[in-house]
Amino acid sequence: MLDESKRALRRDMRARRETLAREDVRARSAAACARLLARPELATVRIAGRGVAGYVAVHGEIDPAAALAGVLARGARVALPRVSAVAPRLRFHLVAPGTVLRAGGFGIPEPASDAPDVELADLALLIIPGVAFDAAGGRLGFGGGYYDGVINAARAAGAIAIGLAYDFQIVDECPAGPGDVGVDAVVTDVRDFPGTR
Repeated sequence: MLDESKRALRRDMRARRETLAREDVRARSAAACARLLARPELATVRIAGRGVAGYVAVHGEIDPAAALAGVLARGARVALPRVSAVAPRLRFHLVAPGTVLRAGGFGIPEPASDAPDVELADLALLIIPGVAFDAAGGRLGFGGGYYDGVINAARAAGAIAIGLAYDFQIVDECPAGPGDVGVDAVVTDVRDFPGTR
């Protein structure tokens, strides 16, 4: 029952994202990034010299690129994820403007394997993608458990996890099992939720 609920929500949200026009994706992404950059967790004093992990938007996801450029301008170091065959299965690597990314195992652009690693302890913040979120910080991911495997470890090292999504991706309650890890807050193109995780 839980697996079917997750599959149905994944199908619905992916279909909704993929129907958005490019101009709509750009406008909504800009609004969400502006809201994210206005949060106190991204104040220069908190992130200067620290790492902020983001992601590369694919399949109509809300694009965090403007937020990543904003944190870079505030003195943060930007990291992007790379999927690994060994634990931890999701690793973060430093990138600079103009860094060439290559398609990884899932076709998602990622840094080269020789890009400098960023330890979770060096991250101040993780910007987390997802299929759906709820107001309490519940998150439905894409089904691989990659972010579920790093969020709590990053939290234990002092990082904050913030989900970034379209407002239509906010649901009453995300279907979640014992291995599903939520975020500390969620930011959309319309509003933010502090989360309760």
